Amino acid sequence: MIALTPCYQNTVVSINLKLKSGSMTYDNKQYSDNDTIRLIVNKYNTLQLSHTSDLSGTMVTSSKPIIVVSGNQCNTAVPANIRLGDCNPFIESVLPTNQLDNIFITPYISTRLNNTVCIQVINSTNLTIKTGNKTISKTIKARDFFDFYYSTISFISSSEDILVTSYPHGLGESKGDPLMMTIPGVNQYLYKYDFVVPTGFDSYISITVQSDATDGLFLDGNSSKSQSSVFSISKGMKNFSTFSLPLSAGLHRIEHKKKVRFGLWIFGNEDPRDGYGYPARMAYKAYN
Repeated sequence: MIALTPCYQNTVVSINLKLKSGSMTYDNKQYSDNDTIRLIVNKYNTLQLSHTSDLSGTMVTSSKPIIVVSGNQCNTAVPANIRLGDCNPFIESVLPTNQLDNIFITPYISTRLNNTVCIQVINSTNLTIKTGNKTISKTIKARDFFDFYYSTISFISSSEDILVTSYPHGLGESKGDPLMMTIPGVNQYLYKYDFVVPTGFDSYISITVQSDATDGLFLDGNSSKSQSSVFSISKGMKNFSTFSLPLSAGLHRIEHKKKVRFGLWIFGNEDPRDGYGYPARMAYKAYN
């Protein structure tokens, strides 16, 4: 499914469909793969489209700024060896193509060691993915995607800017539903975050930082070091580490005293079933 809402009146929106199969009917007209839906949407109005086919790679453009979210109305992402959980909606904001990156570290999500990562490319792209002792090299056609599995940490680099989304799998015995989280690129990290942890969950933060800068992090004014495992990965001259920390509900601040940029994600589980996760913030590129 795709939903969008404009920030201004009289916004012209074009939706170039990528349908894996079938067709879509909008305003009594039928649209197939690579057809374009054109319409005018006003401020505070919302358009939602959905289809039983995969819509990944659909291109949305507009004459003025808009907000776009996408996802799946019913997903049961779980490891193959456990019983399927409930049907869960996955909804996440879609970053505009001028705010993407080409180097990513997937964070360590404690309690969720089964993860699928989806890489959506805009233009034809050469990918290199390092996870554990395995390196994958792929060329992905424009507007196609590639999925891979990881458990602790992986390194993604690409010849073009890409969109990366992580799907931590659901837990057995209804201990936590699957999640959907955007993974900001390394060049989108900040050195300070203010964030809120919701009540009613066993919550954690995941931190990804340069391996030689793990000691400079301060959480709520106190030095923050991993209380569990630290996972590191290297590629060329780039060395990163990732770890998770349990955290109480409420407002928090974390910063690096040497102003080293790092990635931050917040996630949690509720017994039974529920789960959540999201990136804390990200640095946006400035355009005139």
